Amino acid sequence: MVEFIQANLGVHRALLVDLNEEYLAWMVGNLQKLYGIDAMSIVHQTVREYAERTIDEIAVFVPPEGIFYLLKEGEKAIGMGGLRKVRKGVAEIKRMYVRPEYRGKGLGTALLQQLLRKGREFGFTSVLLETGKFMTAAHRLYRSAGFAERPEYPETEVPPELRPLWLFMEKSI
Repeated sequence: MVEFIQANLGVHRALLVDLNEEYLAWMVGNLQKLYGIDAMSIVHQTVREYAERTIDEIAVFVPPEGIFYLLKEGEKAIGMGGLRKVRKGVAEIKRMYVRPEYRGKGLGTALLQQLLRKGREFGFTSVLLETGKFMTAAHRLYRSAGFAERPEYPETEVPPELRPLWLFMEKSI
């Protein structure tokens, strides 16, 4: 059985960093393969360094400012995802990731729905997200949940050099 555990950086940081590094390495690999872009030279860090820094920035939010989940099956970490406040009434979905061997089981949909429920519960009226143009499975998930494309937003973590390769989306909740 898969559990959605509210992440606590003091307890779960190592697991979250590992999942974040796995997700980022996949993303960086796709940017290199599809576009010939060395994304890590843009941010001047290794994938591991970026994973450690960004997990501390996105998983630190606690209700009602946000929430971050660790998905576990037994003792194995199998996914993650979070929601964080970016400004009054507006939240952002961050680092939705399910390990490849657990995909196709509805976990991404369940995680997204949980994050949207929490967003409403915390009083947000709009949710933003960013996704690489090559992440077509994610696009289908987000569109099926009612997200629509919008211009980039100022709080995005996507470096300016990569923004032409990203989609920015929003949903009213």
